[in-house]
Amino acid sequence: MKGTRWIRYLLLAALLAGSGCAPTPPKPSSGHIDRSQRPNTAHLSRESIPPLVREAPVVPEPTPALAQETYTVVVTKAPLDELLFALARDAKFNIDVHPGLQGTVTLNAIDQTLLQILGRITAQVPIRYHFEDDLLVIEPDRPYLRSYYIDYVNLTRSSESTNSVSTRIATTGASAVRSAGGSGGGGSGGGGGSRGGRGGSYLSNNSSTSVSSTSENRFWSRLNQNIANMLGLKEDDEASAQDVIINAETGLLTVRATQTQHLQIQEYLDRLVTNAQRQVLIEATVLEVELNNSYQFGVDWSKIADNSNGFSFTQNLLGTNLVNPPVFSLNYADNKSFGSISATVKMLQEFGSVKVLSSPKIMTLNNQTALLKVVDNLVYFTIIADTVSNQTTATTTFTTTPHTVPVGFVMSVTPQISRDDAVTLNVRPTISRVTGFVNDPNPDLAKENIESRIPQIQVREMESVLRVRSGQIAVL
Repeated sequence: MKGTRWIRYLLLAALLAGSGCAPTPPKPSSGHIDRSQRPNTAHLSRESIPPLVREAPVVPEPTPALAQETYTVVVTKAPLDELLFALARDAKFNIDVHPGLQGTVTLNAIDQTLLQILGRITAQVPIRYHFEDDLLVIEPDRPYLRSYYIDYVNLTRSSESTNSVSTRIATTGASAVRSAGGSGGGGSGGGGGSRGGRGGSYLSNNSSTSVSSTSENRFWSRLNQNIANMLGLKEDDEASAQDVIINAETGLLTVRATQTQHLQIQEYLDRLVTNAQRQVLIEATVLEVELNNSYQFGVDWSKIADNSNGFSFTQNLLGTNLVNPPVFSLNYADNKSFGSISATVKMLQEFGSVKVLSSPKIMTLNNQTALLKVVDNLVYFTIIADTVSNQTTATTTFTTTPHTVPVGFVMSVTPQISRDDAVTLNVRPTISRVTGFVNDPNPDLAKENIESRIPQIQVREMESVLRVRSGQIAVL
């Protein structure tokens, strides 16, 4: 008991001590609204509240779709007209049958709709049908005109690209052979020397490499040819111009064909337009890395992949991998973060000083060549001195010819976009800059103290075909 009291006393003392230290309650402000100032709403009733100006519309319940009526038709070599009339009589609908219809039908259709049965009949007999209100019209599947709208630009493009290098170091053997042939002397000897020179052997040290690429986009002319091939028409057929009519200015294609052929043409055009209208946005960054002392042999791409999140590096250069073409690629795993090239640029700063030469963005359609050109046209002049002398004086005439050379960045890209968003690119970047000037060594210009400075251009370019997916980064 004593212990219990002591605890109670201790708590009471603590409470008393706390109450002795409590602050004085704040004094209410006179600016507050009290009950006497509130508006009186006792006289208001629910009926005095005005109704809503407009009630929210209620979405009606969906009406269930009516079940289509099905039919069962089992016939063997039945005449076409008799089968159609029997079907119309049982289904109780109006029908008009062309008198020229012939053929027999063998069919086993159980619980199928009218359209399904008609579709199976048209697969056996060349007929076509259409509805006019409540009337079904059946007629022979003869060629008729039908127009298709194609949304594509009226344009024919052709691009050619050539990347060539030719080096001639020396020519050996020519001087010795010509000297021996020319030693005959005299008029006839001189002639013999000329023949001897032509008969000598020349050893030439020539090295040349050339890569040529040609891309042609003739959408409308090839469409005309493809439709004619689907109809079985030849190029020299007179009916070809009457059966396939194209107006590229308005995007209108008119074809004379049967209903079966029109279905095939419609399927072909749907796939054609879908593939032609695919487009891709290409973001490129051209970098120049001045390596530091730790990486004089080049950039260690595998180290970038180890120190970065989401990047993977693939290299096939050594050992048995030489069975396949040597290649390396830098892939970014997170495809959602578009524009992640900046992360690659920052990681390259580990290997030295990074300079961004150009950062172009190009959007182009499928199999359409896009060209980006950011250059300065450098102007220089070539001078030709022509001196005419007579007995007393010599007159020199100078002719100057202006020349321009582009200096900067040029890039051409031709993409092919697949159905699964894989892009095959033909890329050709070219970077040029002025490294210095040299004087024209023409002695006639030197006599007149005229300097003709010709620029020395450094060109760095490459051409490659690569395949990447949307969001990936390719390193060249």
